[in-house]
Amino acid sequence: MSILLDKRELKKAAKELTLVKLTEVIETLNSVLTERQNEVELIAQLEQLAKAQGFTLEQLGYKRSNELVATEATESSAKADKRPTKPKFKTINKDSQYFYVEEGKLHLLRTHTMKKGLQDRGIDVVPVSKVDKKYAKQIDSLIVEATAQAVENFNAKVDVWNEWAAANAEEILSKK
Repeated sequence: MSILLDKRELKKAAKELTLVKLTEVIETLNSVLTERQNEVELIAQLEQLAKAQGFTLEQLGYKRSNELVATEATESSAKADKRPTKPKFKTINKDSQYFYVEEGKLHLLRTHTMKKGLQDRGIDVVPVSKVDKKYAKQIDSLIVEATAQAVENFNAKVDVWNEWAAANAEEILSKK
């Protein structure tokens, strides 16, 4: 097992393994696995016997592990109770949007963080006023599509907010 802890030794051992040695390793690992399974079954039997005799889990040494599970449950419930961000609907104004052409198709710039990455790849990001005339017909459909997606995202965030707000006596928002 100490060989398995060091990568270099593991690589050396892997080169030296023949089919016979490999089957021996597999048999050894399988025997270790069956031993562990037997230990788990024995522990379960011991727990049942101890409970039948009237011992508590704390007396058997389970107090620490139960406390860890309890603290993990408390942390997860604290995350569930954490206040979500209150959603704000941002309208998509056609005049303030940026576009780029990639693989012969016009795309709407979704986030300004992508702008630098696109420019690094040599793709020009332009405002609506500088879009080529051959792509002008696609602008309105891209804006409509982006607006529909923004409404969908907003409504999903409203659902999360309203669920939290109902439990915490906050303002209930309406969907768009």
